Amino acid sequence: MEMIWKVQAGPTACAHLQRQGWNWQDFEVVIGASAGPKWLVLSALDRFLAPVLQQNRQEPLHLLGSSSGAYRFSAYVQEDPVRALKNLEEAYIDADWSPERPQKLIRQTAAGIVRSFLRRQPLEHPNYRLHIITSLCHGWLAWDQKWAQVLALLAGVVLNALGRDKLGYLVKRLVFSDPRSPLPARFHDLPTLRTELNESNHFEAVLASGAIPVLIPGERDLPGAPPGLLRDGGLVDYHFDQLQLHNEGLILYPHFADSLLPGWLERYGRRRRIPQQVLDRMVLLSPHPDWISKLPNGKIPERGDAAHMGQRERRRLWSEAARRGQDLAEACLPERLLGNMVRFS
Repeated sequence: MEMIWKVQAGPTACAHLQRQGWNWQDFEVVIGASAGPKWLVLSALDRFLAPVLQQNRQEPLHLLGSSSGAYRFSAYVQEDPVRALKNLEEAYIDADWSPERPQKLIRQTAAGIVRSFLRRQPLEHPNYRLHIITSLCHGWLAWDQKWAQVLALLAGVVLNALGRDKLGYLVKRLVFSDPRSPLPARFHDLPTLRTELNESNHFEAVLASGAIPVLIPGERDLPGAPPGLLRDGGLVDYHFDQLQLHNEGLILYPHFADSLLPGWLERYGRRRRIPQQVLDRMVLLSPHPDWISKLPNGKIPERGDAAHMGQRERRRLWSEAARRGQDLAEACLPERLLGNMVRFS
């Protein structure tokens, strides 16, 4: 049988699933990472999961996302999530992501993508509780000028190398949360602020969470939030390596990679090990490398494609990768997932 999924679980999660079997209702939090266009291979999976995860639930399910994860989960809470996710996929692929375009135009592009699927307000969903990660910026990182943002990011690499907590000089984590149920988890690393997610700030919070420094302008002074400029949630939570559950549930993490990168800035500096308590109750679903090798060009879509390809070719390849993602959705069966599950190494 073709290997499509790689399934890794922490000790407690692994023991629970082997003992009790795979039950979607056992998951308490679902994570959506910052991914750029990498999320496109998960689009069909999202259309499968969005209806399934809410079936027969006795307790709310928390959706925690940054950047493209915030886009995806904002589609989950729509009245017709399958249609919303398809609109998101189509609008994202069709958009012009050429990096030489002015920031304001790219912001307009991002806003158009969000408008393509955002109809229902997040607090209307009976089962899902949405939490969006953004970064509240300080110093040069809060400036509009690109050169200032570049210098701030270089400083961030240095601060991060000295210690993850040192990033607090540049950014604080700001979580927009559904007030009906607090996120049943805590973060270990940076100062974390929380504010209520509501109708007046949802649209801008999604845009802020995906506002990549230098490429897309941030969002300033959102209603109900602390004053200041908000940028990409991936600056503080790229792959969510600092999250620990309070309760006894499990974390479901559909991801485009089979490992977690602790921070966006750690792509350029020293990497730290992820705390074991973060992985203990986590189940990481990722496309198997054999499956990835059969995608166009043998890789998952990435942001650099927009700079290295013509728009027509880039759209064709991204569309094909999203179409191939149907394999992942069709293989997302409890018996197959359990059969492939291993403990985190």
